Amino acid sequence: MRKQISLFVATALLISSNLFAQEAKKDTSYWKKKTQFGFTANEGGVNNDFAGGGQNSYGINAFFNTKGEYAKAKTTWVNDLQLQFGIINTYGQGGTGMRKSIDRIFFDTKVGNKLSKTWSLVGGANFQTQFAKGYKYGANKDGSNMLNSAIFAPAFITEYIGLEWKPKPFFNVVFAPGALRQTIVSDDNVREKDKDGNMLPAYGVPVGKSLQNDVGIMQIVANFDKDVAKNVNLKLRYQMFMNANRIAHIDNRLDAKMAAKINKYFSATADLIILYYDNQSTKIQTAHNFGLGFLYTF
Repeated sequence: MRKQISLFVATALLISSNLFAQEAKKDTSYWKKKTQFGFTANEGGVNNDFAGGGQNSYGINAFFNTKGEYAKAKTTWVNDLQLQFGIINTYGQGGTGMRKSIDRIFFDTKVGNKLSKTWSLVGGANFQTQFAKGYKYGANKDGSNMLNSAIFAPAFITEYIGLEWKPKPFFNVVFAPGALRQTIVSDDNVREKDKDGNMLPAYGVPVGKSLQNDVGIMQIVANFDKDVAKNVNLKLRYQMFMNANRIAHIDNRLDAKMAAKINKYFSATADLIILYYDNQSTKIQTAHNFGLGFLYTF
């Protein structure tokens, strides 16, 4: 199952990238493209006599983002690929060793047909997962780490048809009353167990299944991408999914990234993720990352 899913996603990405490249070769005047890659590093520490306590740490994060926007007559096509991975190592004074700090694979493709100056009929697909295993540290009874995620465990694929409102070039909202979402859990080892040792549902996927299909009564996706100051760019993406089978339990996710360009090759970046999926946790989940490092844009 995992190999089939991997092959499916790889094939979809390859077909999309080939179409993207072929269309771009025909007439690049209709394309607006931007690619960024780089890495950031961070370090902090205290000595043994520091009264406030603390731990020494260092980390590094790498990222690759590319986006292409096609517009000709009433037709639009947007492809957005974002890859991020980071590690942090804490040491000294009972340090905990190497851990992930950020881990994201994100691909979104959207085709639209303009109905007016600000409204379009759109359809698209979105794919999200991660590169490496994730753990709840010290969560097992013996104090060992509990595996709770891995590549394709979970993974989310969403297909939608709806209306896009784009009042400004840097801001748009897609309202999709017709949305389908597949949640994949390809590794049963990420499932928690009850007191009797029986596996429990994970990420909304029942025991004995690796794929859960959900119909959305409404999905809303809002995007903001703008230079808010000189050499300072802010990206925001908010996604809301209302499941037809769980109307009172709405999934919410916000991704934010700010990049401040210091000079041609160096910048400071900050990432923030806030999400609430009550089939994962009844608490609001957050993750953040800050770094200083190399950035190349073309």
